[in-house]
Amino acid sequence: MSRFDELEKRAEDIGNRIIQLIKEGKTILVVGHLDADGITSASIIGKVIQRKKGHYIIRIYGEMSQQVLEELKEGEYDFHIFCELGAGLAKEMENALKDKWIILDHHQIPPEETKMKQVFNAWQFGFDGGREISAAGMAYFIAKKIDEENTDLSWLPVVSMVADRQDQGKRRSVFGLNRKILDDSVNAGLVTVVTDLLLYGRETKPVHEALASTTTPFIPGLSGNRDACLATLSSTGIQLKQNGRWRTLADFSDSEKKKVMESVIPYLSQVETASEAVDSLIGEVYTLEKEDEHSSLRDARELGTLLNACGRMKRTGVGVSICLGDRSQALQEGEKVLSEYRRTLNRLIHTLLEDEGRIVEKPGFNMVVGDGIVDEDMLGSLTSILSGVAWFESKVLLARTTTAGHYKLSLRRPPQSDSSINLSLILQELSSLHGGSGGGHEAAAGGKIPTSQLKAFLRALNKRLQKKDEGKG
Repeated sequence: MSRFDELEKRAEDIGNRIIQLIKEGKTILVVGHLDADGITSASIIGKVIQRKKGHYIIRIYGEMSQQVLEELKEGEYDFHIFCELGAGLAKEMENALKDKWIILDHHQIPPEETKMKQVFNAWQFGFDGGREISAAGMAYFIAKKIDEENTDLSWLPVVSMVADRQDQGKRRSVFGLNRKILDDSVNAGLVTVVTDLLLYGRETKPVHEALASTTTPFIPGLSGNRDACLATLSSTGIQLKQNGRWRTLADFSDSEKKKVMESVIPYLSQVETASEAVDSLIGEVYTLEKEDEHSSLRDARELGTLLNACGRMKRTGVGVSICLGDRSQALQEGEKVLSEYRRTLNRLIHTLLEDEGRIVEKPGFNMVVGDGIVDEDMLGSLTSILSGVAWFESKVLLARTTTAGHYKLSLRRPPQSDSSINLSLILQELSSLHGGSGGGHEAAAGGKIPTSQLKAFLRALNKRLQKKDEGKG
């Protein structure tokens, strides 16, 4: 049973501790993960400290490890706040940092961490952190307890919840604690909610480019193919240009949007879950009202992708600056990074799908081999997109790539698969048994294992997932 009152009390206690640290003149290191949720959650905490005239530094990491903890231990920081990083590593943090740390997270945690007061995690209070709230949402509850005026930061968790694919309610809506936060943002005039077509870049891109950029769902023949999208939309008779300017989806009438939808349906008919794919193209759109029209920051999903791009392309400072309010140089840089990120993803997707030697089918899962061509920071984003390709709809998808002495792994559970498959718990257990580390959410997880353990790990994973499949009947 969920216990929101207990969550709020813990948020208040942590908020009071942060205020005390600020009063004592302490320097606080805010450590975030490199994805949109890590960047937004770290930015919320940083902004709150800034508003109270405190001393803070934000650093973004791709993962938390013993090596990183040793580096932090040698640093000259009085306190450490980990945002969307460190779940499952509380004991290691205690050893390295004594009592000078707090973790804000929403990933599943081992039983021994559920009682720890230095861990602030949705699962401790009976909430599903994989679907009901992001790390930025947890940070927001602390911010609100520190000062009610921090409600003006509620747009940041809205960005992170959709970036983290928590829009799993009816018509791609958010629910649970996310809905509480969304309501705050709507009531503050920061976000508006409408039901519409969910094409990527609906505010900023010509419609044919927006359609080509849409990868959730992945549309065979259209996703990543601007020329095919232009030809398809031109055949509908829709006016794609006006006064010499390409029109965006936001410029279209309802009848024109209906024609766009009708033109896409034939391409989705080849997907096994065609009706679900069609449905997923229509849903709640979250518009950030304080941002300029036709800006890449205007649509929450688009901004989430931009922040993910900054993290994955090793430009995390740009993403943090945007979250903290920079709308000049950082925004320009962010848009360049986003373009490069999308080009890189499209190139990788086509390279992997065209090389059958990189697709390995096991009885319990499908595996995509990114060794030598996929950067480890890009692996999670790539796996999320590939999991929407019809080829991989029937089984768990595992994507891998090489990194120094290890294999980086990313797993996704397809929506129609056995819901009893908890990838977070499976990866936590199996990676630990094979000298690595891992975790995440029920339907999306990631980790690392030593190179020498790959074959043994894959055998164990295959065996575990086959057992799950056999138990479905």
